[in-house]
Amino acid sequence: MYGIGNPGGKINYVLKRPTYERVTNLTLGNYGNQQWFGHLDAGNKIDEKGKFAYRLNASYQDGETSKKDQDMTKSLISGALDWNVTDNLLIQVDASHNTNEISNVNARFYTSGIPVKNNETNSPKWMKNKNESNRIGTNLEWNINDIFTLRTKYQYSEQKLKSAYNSYVDLYSDGWAVRTVKLAPSESQNHGVYAYLDSKFDTGSINHKLTFGVSGNIIENKIHEKNINSWKDGLSSINDIMNLPIPNSYKEPKFGRHYKSGESKNSNIMIGDDITFNENWSALVGVNYTTVEAESYKVDGDRQSYAKKSVATPTLSLIYKPFEELTTYATYMEALSSPTIVSSENRVNPNEVLDPLKSKQYEVGVKYSIAPDLFLSTALYKIEQDTERTEDGTWDGKIVQDGLNIYQGVELMLQGKVTDNFTLMTGGTFMDAKMKKADDHSLNGKYLDEVARKQFKIYAEYDIPFIDGLTLTGGSYWMDRRQRNIENTKQMPSYAMFDAGLRYKTKIDKYPTTFIVNGTNIFDKTVWARSGYLYEPTNIAFSMKMEF
Repeated sequence: MYGIGNPGGKINYVLKRPTYERVTNLTLGNYGNQQWFGHLDAGNKIDEKGKFAYRLNASYQDGETSKKDQDMTKSLISGALDWNVTDNLLIQVDASHNTNEISNVNARFYTSGIPVKNNETNSPKWMKNKNESNRIGTNLEWNINDIFTLRTKYQYSEQKLKSAYNSYVDLYSDGWAVRTVKLAPSESQNHGVYAYLDSKFDTGSINHKLTFGVSGNIIENKIHEKNINSWKDGLSSINDIMNLPIPNSYKEPKFGRHYKSGESKNSNIMIGDDITFNENWSALVGVNYTTVEAESYKVDGDRQSYAKKSVATPTLSLIYKPFEELTTYATYMEALSSPTIVSSENRVNPNEVLDPLKSKQYEVGVKYSIAPDLFLSTALYKIEQDTERTEDGTWDGKIVQDGLNIYQGVELMLQGKVTDNFTLMTGGTFMDAKMKKADDHSLNGKYLDEVARKQFKIYAEYDIPFIDGLTLTGGSYWMDRRQRNIENTKQMPSYAMFDAGLRYKTKIDKYPTTFIVNGTNIFDKTVWARSGYLYEPTNIAFSMKMEF
């Protein structure tokens, strides 16, 4: 309803907003192998009346990962400030800075079923990626009266790629080959803003929660004229790849001129109403009028390609509750994605701006409360999404918009407390995902790459009754085989993964303390997480959190 987006699931997250009671949490631990970390989370009101309040988070991690000779360093500092100007007017400011550096970057493979180790990166050891991001924003919330509330926000963010390499590994009849790419430094800047007016009112016996507003953002990308490629083939083993010397062209790289390569914009006007007719019937109805545009530029600053599209995307959901424990719903929605600007490295149509893609989603579902803390849900869905692909199926072929991705299936989930001591979250999905309406008729009816037809997941927690505060945790998930390419000529096999851990809550002196140990891929299976990338090896992480 709020603008640009892609169909899919949902993410629930809790913002680190200022608190009005003192919070001081210190967490120390290890993400696996030598990846030690520390995290400080602090918040409180600044003055006695609570007119001002703050929240500060700082974290740092460094050390060798579960991959041999791979080191990772991350840092983050973020802060948020509340200013309660009046009882009805709140102004907030937040900012963050974080860095991420990894040496000996994981390789990407073009051949499945090859003899590689999941505890090694399988790429040259001198490869290193380093990036940085910054964000600052301010927002205002004004409860004008009992009916109207105004929400506004402005946010600026920037991402900087300071140093980066990619490696692509393949196996041919005459031996191993690797293509490495030294990426030129690049940066992107994003300005975003919104303003929404919320209102609550009744029309007769019908209750409304109406939102009307506008939003938009501008993203600007700056790159260099070219990246630098290197190719080496005829190697006898993966070990030869990992021990390749750094090419001379990488030591004093010549990336060419630095220039603005592209800019994309989107603006939205939306209105939505959350309507309650009675205790049994309600609806969510809305429409968003979106305008998206993008343009790419040549090195000399002249515009190379441009695309613009405006469309109204509706959202409609009807909810029926025959009784308190049961909810049924039917939903239809449409969405528009940002236009693609083809990479400057593409050999056929570099920097071309493609039209934004549109999607439609249909869903009907049931949610049932078996017990106060145990919920069962199921849904039938169908998603239709315009798609992009390379015309000839190669990684750097011409990017074209052709065909329709159709995802349809059913999902079933159970989550909550089965007993006072046993918590269960489990579910599965059956999905038929195929391409339709492609100009290349040989692709019609093919299964979409990277999509499993069946998936099952289970996660459980058991509170040990005779040891107060001790909880055993664990889970498993099974993934059906997936296609590696849209031609369906290569597959990734099915697999099952297992995790296990424990959590112990106690007090040290007077301070609440939580110990966590978590093991992932505990049977150390070597499987494909996604096309070209191996799943991480066995990893044991642990931490201690103290609340002061």
